[in-house]
Amino acid sequence: MHVTEDVGTWVARQRWYAGKSHEPRFRMLEAQPARAATRYLLMDDAGSLPALYNVPLSLVTTPADADEVVAHDGAGYLVDATRHADFAVGMLAEMGIDVSRVTGSRVLTGEQSNTSIVFDEDGRPTIILKIFRTLHHGENPDVTVQRALSEAGSPFVPRFLGSIEAEWPDVGRTSGRAHGTLAFAQEFLPGVRDGWAIALEAARDGRDFTEAARDLGTAVARVHAALGETLETADAGPDDVTATAVTWRRRLAIATAEVPAVAERLPAVNDLYDAALERPWPRMQRIHGDLHLGQVLAVPHGGWRIVDFEGEPLRPMEERAIPDLPPRDVAGMLRSFDYAAAVGGAPAGWAAACHAGFLAAYSGTAGSTELDPVLLRALVLDKAVYETIYEARNRPDWLAVPLAGIDSALT
Repeated sequence: MHVTEDVGTWVARQRWYAGKSHEPRFRMLEAQPARAATRYLLMDDAGSLPALYNVPLSLVTTPADADEVVAHDGAGYLVDATRHADFAVGMLAEMGIDVSRVTGSRVLTGEQSNTSIVFDEDGRPTIILKIFRTLHHGENPDVTVQRALSEAGSPFVPRFLGSIEAEWPDVGRTSGRAHGTLAFAQEFLPGVRDGWAIALEAARDGRDFTEAARDLGTAVARVHAALGETLETADAGPDDVTATAVTWRRRLAIATAEVPAVAERLPAVNDLYDAALERPWPRMQRIHGDLHLGQVLAVPHGGWRIVDFEGEPLRPMEERAIPDLPPRDVAGMLRSFDYAAAVGGAPAGWAAACHAGFLAAYSGTAGSTELDPVLLRALVLDKAVYETIYEARNRPDWLAVPLAGIDSALT
């Protein structure tokens, strides 16, 4: 059996495979034994950066209808192990979770970069396991942050239950080995809806969303306060300001080259950036890093939960663990309100009311970061500049949305 070739062919068809912009070039890095499976670590060397994929497979003699066959020969069939209860439940047991009451499991559909499995206890869904498909050296920020918040008793994240780490060869490290997070488990929240769907529905119906925005502002502020108390923080020094300035200018240069309307606004954008770089900056700390309405869940009669603390998907993993500016999360949520208003055709003033409610609640929460208005406008502006690049490349009909965001930030 040509395992590498067959597994690589299967991986390249999966939604979580991140190399769709190039022709993959796979090699087998290592095959590690796991309960009821073998974990194949497949390296794709063809992209701008090598990517390591976590592919657990089970060997069966006769595949079931639900199995996804990856390869086969005379010895049997290699199938996707995430669909096999023995493997999935075994991961929970490896985390030290009591599995005596687990009565079933199912793989969620629609995942983009990971694979999630929901487990029933006594017939009710109570646990969700997230398997990271792309592996990186170091603990995944989603694990670090959610564990810290759970241990601090935060009511604004699902309860963290456990995680699994692994090692693999890495010739680029002195030890010759790397280690990172394979998976983690947390409380499953039944009946939830994501904030984007709720806000979009309200915008389309012309319904007021300010109370929900206020509650969300409180949730974000309290999560920031808890992270500032439990994980590392740092003063924003000259190097941090310089690095931020470089990022802003690089993104702006790309936008002005690709979007003429951004070039027309260049002097005003630079003026705001210059002003923000001269302002006193708040203390830097761990943040969400990619916060928007799609990253928050409304629990029936239970308020908001914030999820997916992995940070910006395109940033290197080690950068996502560096302390950052809390107002960056605030800026991301403000832009998300604007998008919901634009996509949903909300009445005039809908997004502005959401902004005001969110900001008032955030600033009024004990322990929240002080929001310098100039720095916040610059962070909103940087987010909108990035959005112009994305929309110009992918959805040119939507370009007016981030351009309006730029103009609003410059006002």
